[in-house]
Amino acid sequence: MSKATGVTGDIDTTYYTQQRDMFASGLAAEIGVNAFAVWHAIKSHADFQTGVSWPGIRRLMLLTGLSTDPVQTAIKKLVAAHLLRVTKRGQKNVYIARERMDVRVGSRVICTVVVDFVPTAMRERLARLKAATQGDDVAAADVWAEVELIPGPGLVLDQKTGTYKTAMRADAVPVQRALELAADKQIGGPSQREQARAKLHALAEQMRVKQPNSRGKTKPAPPSGNPA
Repeated sequence: MSKATGVTGDIDTTYYTQQRDMFASGLAAEIGVNAFAVWHAIKSHADFQTGVSWPGIRRLMLLTGLSTDPVQTAIKKLVAAHLLRVTKRGQKNVYIARERMDVRVGSRVICTVVVDFVPTAMRERLARLKAATQGDDVAAADVWAEVELIPGPGLVLDQKTGTYKTAMRADAVPVQRALELAADKQIGGPSQREQARAKLHALAEQMRVKQPNSRGKTKPAPPSGNPA
């Protein structure tokens, strides 16, 4: 808009990201498009500092194009799916949208972590949760504060220790990342690990010998590929 006319324009650049796991896990399909739309409408009203929102049913109807009954049904679905908390403030419903993330070991879902959607805190909170699930500072009390844990299939609470336990086949546990982390600690980091791997590869090249063929003659060993 030209300032010469005294008229200025404005663009609402407020946005929030959508977690990919909601689709990858099948949760979006499970709750359905109506609940998904109502969930986002509620999130769009969330207070940035607290996550609290209080759009009325009519407002949610207007934003989603749904009638009263589908909106009410969607809210019930979201509560049952741990994607929404509903409390009362007088006669008015007050909502806090929630985010769900599956914790996987290999392809198996061990548990689901649920956190309140508080826009200003989400980036830091999710980063700390991700680090904790990977073994960094997993026992820190503040990491798990205000976090709901939904046990996955086969995960049971040990009443004596107060911890969840499960059993898995050894061949179902991915080991590559664990081996790399162990190597980092022993060698001093990824760069030194790669250097050590390159030295081993070079040594193997120097020690290659001619391989005998089926007629008793020898032939040069085939060239090796790039270092793993």
